[in-house]
Amino acid sequence: MEVVVVGAGVGGLAAARGLHRDGHAVVVLEEAPALRASGGAVTLWPGATAVLDDLEVGAARLGRRLARMERRSPDGRPLLSLDLRAAGGAVVTVPRGHLVDALAAGATRSLVRTGTRCAGLSEGAEDEDGGGGGRPAVLLDGGGRAEADVVVGADGARSAVRAALHGDALRPTGATTWQLPPLPTGTAVDDGDTCLLLVGRAGMLGLNPCGDGLVQVWWDVRRQPASGAGEAPAGGGPLDAPEEPAHLLRRLFGGWRAPEARAALALLDDPRARLTAYERGTYRVHRPWGRGRATLLGDAAHAVPPALAQGTNQALEDAAALARALRRPSAAADPAAALRAYERASHPRTALVSEASRREPTGRVLPEALLRAVPDRAATALLRGWLRATSDRTTGERTAGHRTSGDRAA
Repeated sequence: MEVVVVGAGVGGLAAARGLHRDGHAVVVLEEAPALRASGGAVTLWPGATAVLDDLEVGAARLGRRLARMERRSPDGRPLLSLDLRAAGGAVVTVPRGHLVDALAAGATRSLVRTGTRCAGLSEGAEDEDGGGGGRPAVLLDGGGRAEADVVVGADGARSAVRAALHGDALRPTGATTWQLPPLPTGTAVDDGDTCLLLVGRAGMLGLNPCGDGLVQVWWDVRRQPASGAGEAPAGGGPLDAPEEPAHLLRRLFGGWRAPEARAALALLDDPRARLTAYERGTYRVHRPWGRGRATLLGDAAHAVPPALAQGTNQALEDAAALARALRRPSAAADPAAALRAYERASHPRTALVSEASRREPTGRVLPEALLRAVPDRAATALLRGWLRATSDRTTGERTAGHRTSGDRAA
């Protein structure tokens, strides 16, 4: 089948890579003038690393495999520790640019048309049963159209394809995540294998080693901060308030005495430390989230705040689920039915992640005595259960419909 994917982020590239490998004729439309390889780092849970293994993109060689996740107080006291080696597979933090480059390597890069903005969607005429039998087309900014058997909107939280299908806007949560590019902090985190989460009344500070002595540093702020000086990424937008971002973070987190907290704030003086603001927002997870021969993937379908580090993971899970659905023998004859099957299969995990992310359990201020009373083994078991509930895949498992040697698309 001919497939047009709108958006060359992680989810769009993963979908294109898998669909191309299955024999589909794929084109990826990206509005930016080049692939967006900048930005911070992403944490990949076992389901996502398994998907990447299937795509012959080894996550562990791109970043740092994590062994532990620790929650600490603002002054550095240990409160809770999770053994990530018992998570059911590899947990890896990867600079986003490394992941984008790896997904785009080889034939996949030739599928991408940059500088091509989606301005709308023509869904095509319905068949006699109202099943969306007509071929859809992406309407291009400046004129022209890209017609295909299937259109996949993987164009992020402010998706043009979603707008055409549903018209609903991203709902801000009133909070913001401030993120730095991966940089060395001068602490033991740099060359370690432990993710640190420091939580206090001001918000949450995270430090995540991502390989080569670099650390992903971010601050979660519970109220809407300022951002005139911050970069507005594709998933977010310009924020508007009077306080300069670095000043805000120093004011909110300057009293935290943990060495890692002080080292993180010191990075704000580094000329390489460009703060990026991710305004937190959510979408209603529609059921179904596509229509006819058009569907959505990743944040375009179910944007979630980054508190649980699930956005990239769910996009990769979606990409694998979409490939499985279009691999069905009946998909070529009825692409719309295959897309609805993909959406039905993906809805339970994405709805669970969306609801949990809105509640943001990782950033809640809880009594320290309560956190210390939770055995590390029990906390690890809870994490493992959560990861199983929010993934169609775990390392070493192959779900029904997984590609086997010789599988090709119609």
